[in-house]
Amino acid sequence: MEKREFDVFELIKIMLRHRWFIIIFVAIVSIGAVIYSLLTPQIWESGATFYIVGDEATALPINLPGIGSLASNLMNQDNLQGGLNAVSAMYSRRFSEDVIRKFDLISYFKINDPDTLLQMDVALKKLKKGMVDINLSEETGLVSISVETKDKKLSMDMVNYYLAKLDEYNREQKLTKGKRERVFLEERVAETRAVLDSLIAADKEFRLSSNAIDIEEQTAALMKSYADLVAQKLAAETELEMARQSLSENSPMVQELRTKRNVLNSQIRELESSKDKVKPRYLIDIASLPDLGSRYAQLKMELMIQTAVFEFLYPQYEAARLEELKDMPSVDILDSPREAGLRARPKRAVICIIAFFLAFVVAVCIVLFKAILERNKDRLLELRQTL
Repeated sequence: MEKREFDVFELIKIMLRHRWFIIIFVAIVSIGAVIYSLLTPQIWESGATFYIVGDEATALPINLPGIGSLASNLMNQDNLQGGLNAVSAMYSRRFSEDVIRKFDLISYFKINDPDTLLQMDVALKKLKKGMVDINLSEETGLVSISVETKDKKLSMDMVNYYLAKLDEYNREQKLTKGKRERVFLEERVAETRAVLDSLIAADKEFRLSSNAIDIEEQTAALMKSYADLVAQKLAAETELEMARQSLSENSPMVQELRTKRNVLNSQIRELESSKDKVKPRYLIDIASLPDLGSRYAQLKMELMIQTAVFEFLYPQYEAARLEELKDMPSVDILDSPREAGLRARPKRAVICIIAFFLAFVVAVCIVLFKAILERNKDRLLELRQTL
């Protein structure tokens, strides 16, 4: 049997002999690819890139030769850790479920199962595998997020929502060292302020109820008046006794001195314990001075203690607020999301070109296989007879 080998010219002859089959086959496949690319929904992509800064970044308080590279490496590690935290948060189930509910993605994915839990699980799988892509550059710490949907505005809105949710998570739910200190000091400052307010109110009530506008000044003035009256009384009694030595009891001078003594005694009794309803409100009874002084001293001591505590806590609270702002992770957006101008897919030209070449290769393989079968009819016949 004559043995023949295929060469390039033989292949060209086979292709020319079956050229209409190849042309028709390639044309059908190409037309099908064009129809597929036209009927396939257009997918639009929107994305953003950002850094996470201020996430308790390491900062060295000293500047020594050779330390700069170490500080830089430590800060890069912190930026990378902040990026990892951001990626983990955005890929979390809570973030994803919020996005699904916000944009009604169950309807978007056309999930019609009556089981709501199954609906959410299917939507989560579709969201993470086919719609949202979040990556972190280990070299730079740059986080990138992209969303692909059938609506260019929806893609942009979803990226913006992810960024807003991440910023909200950083501000309200991520507990940093500065935030822990601020929360603790804020509670202590509030408690101390409440105690101070109550003490100020008690001091006001004390002053109103006891007529003690300034108890120290009033006490000093009252004691001076009391001492003057007692001295005048003693002088009046001395004069009265001296007058009695030389004058009778009915003498006008003795009567005048007796009246003066009685007036002074009355004034002293009023200062010691007055029941006079027309007494001025600012006057304090001497009898009440020990109790008022004790109450006032205790109230003043408590007020001074709480004031000192407040003066100690409040500067620390303000410092903790600044530390919280410094430690709080923030999203430093490098590229903001926008509506896409070019669709992400389908890439119609690429689909058509690939389909054309694949169809041509398949058609050539078919005609070549057919030619091989025709050339080896005798062998095929022998094989059939053997079977």
